[in-house]
Parts: sequence; C-alpha cells; structure tokens
Amino acid sequence: MLFFNSFPKILTTDYKGNGIIMTNIMVRTRILSTLSQNPLIFYTYGIQDGDRPDIIATKYYGDQDRFWMIFYGNQLYDPLWDWPLKTNEFLSYLQDKYGSDAANNNTSVLTYTQNTVYQYTKTIITLDNTSNKQTVKTIIIDQNTYNTATQGVTTSSFTNGTTVTQTILINAQSIYDYENQQNESKRNINLINKSYASQLERDFASLMKK
Repeated sequence: MLFFNSFPKILTTDYKGNGIIMTNIMVRTRILSTLSQNPLIFYTYGIQDGDRPDIIATKYYGDQDRFWMIFYGNQLYDPLWDWPLKTNEFLSYLQDKYGSDAANNNTSVLTYTQNTVYQYTKTIITLDNTSNKQTVKTIIIDQNTYNTATQGVTTSSFTNGTTVTQTILINAQSIYDYENQQNESKRNINLINKSYASQLERDFASLMKK
C-alpha cells in the first residue's frame, strides 16, 4: 500500500482560482497507547547505523513501501530529527551547533563538547530490601549543589523490620555525552508484528476515509 494513497482528498483552488483536488496530508490517526505496550503486537528493534525506515521495512515486512508502519507505530513525524543520526551525521550536527563556540575557545568541536559541562545531575537510587523494589530518580542541579553534594550509599532500618538502601550519584554531564544520549535514545523503536501488517493497512485506509 502506498501511504499517501489512503489519505482523503480535498477540493481547493490554485493561485489562479482554478479548482484542484489535493491530498490532505494533515490528517492524523494514532495507535492507542495501551496497544503500544502489548508484546504480542509490538516488539523492540534497535536501529543500527545505516538503517533507514525503508531498509527495515524491507528486512522485516518484505516491502519497502511499508516504511510508514515504522513511523506510525512509534508516532514519529520528522524523518530527520526523529531518527538517530549516523556517526558522521552526528559529528556534522555537533559541528553545525557548536562550531562557533569551539572556535571562540581555540579548540576543536570534539574537544570542546567533551570538556564543556552541559548540565549537572543528581541520581537517587532507592532499594527496598524487603520487596526488592528499586526506584531511580535523576534531577538537574546547579553547579553549587554539585560542588557540595555527597555521594555514597546509606541503609536505613525501620521498626517494621524493613531496610531501605539509598545510593546517591552526582554527574557533570558534558555537551557531547548529553547530545549523544539524546541521539541514542531514539534507537529503540517498536515494530508492529508483521502478522498484523495487512490488517493495519486495511484499518488505516478505512480510518482515512472517515
């Protein structure tokens, strides 16, 4: 199925006032969030360098025209910024964004981004030793809090017999690590089970007609 062939048509006019029929590409539908967590419908795929939506669609669905299912299943809209950059693209991105700052500091972009702090963070890991339940919370802190914060592990006991272990970690995150983390966070995507591919095409086409 060609993706935009399913979109509804609208009647409008061109700059001369002539009536023309156009595809309404502004129409949107969504997959219910409850379905996106269903392991029978979706499974996680890690995007590799060189992977494109059409390549993944060919490998998994056997049809490059089903690339849209990858975007649809993950609610991705921008094929450039919603997709992880390849290594050379990532380095070019850093150059474009931080090149002038690096030049002002008489250093390379790579050196500048790796040695300049983007933000300070504090991570609190709490473990209930009775239930073995762990929670992790990371917050952004200022430099003064970072300089005075104490790292370490403490264990507290309560009258009901439970004990809780808390670990505190602080981190000065560089620009490079921050940007790389943002890029890498886009690698894990959900692929709609290929056994549902034909049904999804039919349902999508039906929704677009309403």
